[in-house]
Amino acid sequence: MGKRRRCLLTLALPFLCFILCFLSVPVSHVYATEGGGTNAPLGAEDFMTGAAPPAGTQVFINYFQYYHAGTLNGNDGGKAAIPGLGNVKFNLDVAVEVLRYVDVTKWHILGGDFLWHFVLPIVYTHVNAAAGPVDLFTGTSTDLANIETGIGIHWHCKDINNVFAVDVVAPTGYYDMTDPSSIGRAYWSLDPLDAFTYLGGKNAPLPGFEVSTKVMYWLNSTNTQTHYRSGQEFAFDYAVGQHFGPWVVGATGFGHYQTTNDESFGKTAVDPFTGLPTGYMAKEFAVGPGVSVDIPHGCLTFKYFHDVMAQNVPVGDHFWLKWIFAW
Repeated sequence: MGKRRRCLLTLALPFLCFILCFLSVPVSHVYATEGGGTNAPLGAEDFMTGAAPPAGTQVFINYFQYYHAGTLNGNDGGKAAIPGLGNVKFNLDVAVEVLRYVDVTKWHILGGDFLWHFVLPIVYTHVNAAAGPVDLFTGTSTDLANIETGIGIHWHCKDINNVFAVDVVAPTGYYDMTDPSSIGRAYWSLDPLDAFTYLGGKNAPLPGFEVSTKVMYWLNSTNTQTHYRSGQEFAFDYAVGQHFGPWVVGATGFGHYQTTNDESFGKTAVDPFTGLPTGYMAKEFAVGPGVSVDIPHGCLTFKYFHDVMAQNVPVGDHFWLKWIFAW
């Protein structure tokens, strides 16, 4: 088999695996997860997300995120409201510190490098909501969130890098069904994913032009404390940018859409504000600027994005700072 054909085959493998995973699960209308939250780390990845370092390299990644939301959208994409009480007054502040270790091993599988990773998130959350004269809920928590780990394979071919992986999130975080600020989700999640990066080389039509995306499909188990099963989720992080020497400047963000009903005690979940059996429909999309600069042994990335579309989830502003160190 020629070099070009082998290259195309290894790049096609992760896409084929992801498509097979996606087609193996049922798809219906768009619905929300329990409490409007998710185990998916939305917006965490950006530039060069599909590019892993050479085999035998270890990587430490530190993510810091601050998120503030002053609005909660409802089922129609406008402000959430309770019949007879009016619009929900909502405030959410979240600070996240995430430690991630990645090991790109010297094991070669299907023409690529085998890798594994481990993610340890620590989260602060303060949330409160009211409608009319009624205080709906309030809470503050700081604790370990759900731990994530996974395995994957990295392929490289000319201007293209690709990683296919499968991640698992365990219900290790603090969870109290009576506390709206609970850090954990109290259920397992399985996530087949594909991370892709195209970076134009010196002979490309647009040298230094980059398109990167991480595409995920989340399968969630049932929360045994509440008997609530969050629907399956399709999500993607993205970045489009231009490289100028050690710098990258461009647009970043994420999209998040559910594909199956939420269920409570085996039945379609109701909207928590209206009480209607809508399945608590939800979707969201965020976009904003990002900049990254190479430093010794890694890079620093800062990005900001705003929720420009939101249904049954908060609307707010995301601030990220990411440090990558490889050795």
